[in-house]
Order: sequence, then C-alpha cells, then structure tokens
Amino acid sequence: MTTIVKLIVRAYFLYALYASAGHIIHTANKLGLYGRDAYAWPALIDGIAVIGMVMRSERWSTRTRRIGLRVQCCAGLLSLAANVYAGNTIGQRINGVMIVALFVVSEWLVDNMETRAAELARIQAAEDAAEARAAEAAAAELAAAEAAKRSAAAKQGAVTKAARKAEAERNERERIRVARKAMAA
Repeated sequence: MTTIVKLIVRAYFLYALYASAGHIIHTANKLGLYGRDAYAWPALIDGIAVIGMVMRSERWSTRTRRIGLRVQCCAGLLSLAANVYAGNTIGQRINGVMIVALFVVSEWLVDNMETRAAELARIQAAEDAAEARAAEAAAAELAAAEAAKRSAAAKQGAVTKAARKAEAERNERERIRVARKAMAA
C-alpha cells in the first residue's frame, strides 16, 4: 500500500515538474528568450530544486542536507516567481502558485510517509536509548557511591593511623620518662 501511495505522490510531483516547466518556458518567452535558451530555464530552476531535494535525503550528512534545503528554497522561490509571472490572468497566476505548492506538498508527503512498522521501530529505538541512558546513569551513580565509600574508608583509615601514631608517641614518651626515673634512682 505504501508503494502505491508513494507512486501516486511521485506522479503528482512529476506533473508539477511538467506544468512548471511549461510555465517557466513561457516566462522565458515573455522575457525575450526563445528556442534552446528558453528550454534551458526549467533545468536551471526546477532541475536545481530537484538536486536540492536529493541532497536533503537521509544518506547525506547534516551539512549537505542543510545546503540542499537552502538550494531547494532558493530554486523554489525562483520557480514560484516564474510560474506566477507566466500567467496573464489572475486564474493563471493562481494556477502557477498551485503548481509550485503541488511540487512542495508532494515532496513533503514523500519525505514524511512512514509505515506503522517503521514508527514502532523508531519508538523502540528511542525507548532502548532511554533505557541505555538510565542504565549508564545508574552505573555512574553506583560508581560514585563506591568511590564515596572508598573515600570514607580511606579517611577513617587515616584517622585510625593518626590515632595509633599519637598513641605510639605517648607510649614512647612514657617509656623514656620511666627509663629516666629508673636511671635517676
């Protein structure tokens, strides 16, 4: 079913390209360009928009997708201007806007179509990532508790060591005092 819907949306997309090309050629004619010069304009405008659309696919890096969006927006604005300028009546100009809107909407639809299975997989991946982050946080908390426990034990050991040293020094002084007393007697 998804394939059929995507094919229908792609058909709308291709019709929008076809109709836009006719309007762009007519705009070039109105501006005094004929023949191959006028027929090159659709490739220069809508062709660049399609390249921007391809650059926005998931297989490319974030930077490339950002550039593709900018390219597509600029080419889309040029296409909109050419499609509107091609019209001689208000109805033809509205039709030019509708053609560009059809191009944009059909591309948006294809980009955002997702099967239920893909949605469930995406949700499961997000839940797994959340569980992994929670497990990492718990492990870090446990490690911090163990470190604090070791630190407390080390501090207690240092206190005990200092107390024993002080006790040993007192005992040594006492032995020396007793030995001096014995020598004096």
